[in-house]
Amino acid sequence: MKLKKFAIVSKQDEPSEKIAKIVRDQVSSFMDYDEAHPELVIAVGGDGTILYAVHKYLEQLETVHFVGLHTGTLGFFTDYKKDEVYDLINDLQSKKPQVFERALLEVHSHGQVHYALNEMRLENNRHSQVIDVYINEEHLETFRGNGLCVSTPSGSTAYNKSIQGAVLDPSLQLMQLSEIAGINHNAYRSLGSSLILGADKYIRLKTVNYEHSVMCCDIEAFELMENEVVDVMLSKRVAKFADYRQINFIDRLKKSFL
Repeated sequence: MKLKKFAIVSKQDEPSEKIAKIVRDQVSSFMDYDEAHPELVIAVGGDGTILYAVHKYLEQLETVHFVGLHTGTLGFFTDYKKDEVYDLINDLQSKKPQVFERALLEVHSHGQVHYALNEMRLENNRHSQVIDVYINEEHLETFRGNGLCVSTPSGSTAYNKSIQGAVLDPSLQLMQLSEIAGINHNAYRSLGSSLILGADKYIRLKTVNYEHSVMCCDIEAFELMENEVVDVMLSKRVAKFADYRQINFIDRLKKSFL
């Protein structure tokens, strides 16, 4: 597979913009720049820039591939560092990438469908939120606490990791339900551990009152209706990453966290 059209999504800071200009000038000598319908999107910034790029081209995921160059200190999705800009350019010109597909969450709420590469978070920072949790329509528990997080394997190293969720290999077709400051004592009990579910499962979150709650899907945030029902499942759609370096999962973990 040889990709012929590219676009650039850059973090809006001076170092990222400077590198983005170098990449665009150099890559334009052997690929066509097409912001409307690219085959390759080069994200210059960090993991947040990758998330922004995926959501920007959400309607074209079947034909778009992503590759990242990070200009900060952490880039779990990105394969190149800021001092490797010419390595990226050379690889784009000389190599054919392998395609790595990352799972997406599909979130149904109030008649709308949202997608998330990392996670869906349902949070309430004003008072404890009471949520009935169902797995494939079977009641699991009544949760009380700040909220719940459902993450993909790719997102398991993001917000999910900070709330003590498990780290999952991103090649797996799984999703993970983790608690955000759950309340557990003699009166109220919930699972208290992350729950990992397969692709044949979906999660339904119901409450009598979602007032003051916010649902976040990656970088997007939505206010909920009072008695809204939220369904979360693995999507049949995926985000395709152009893998020019074949950096394995363990190496990504070590370079990011160890």
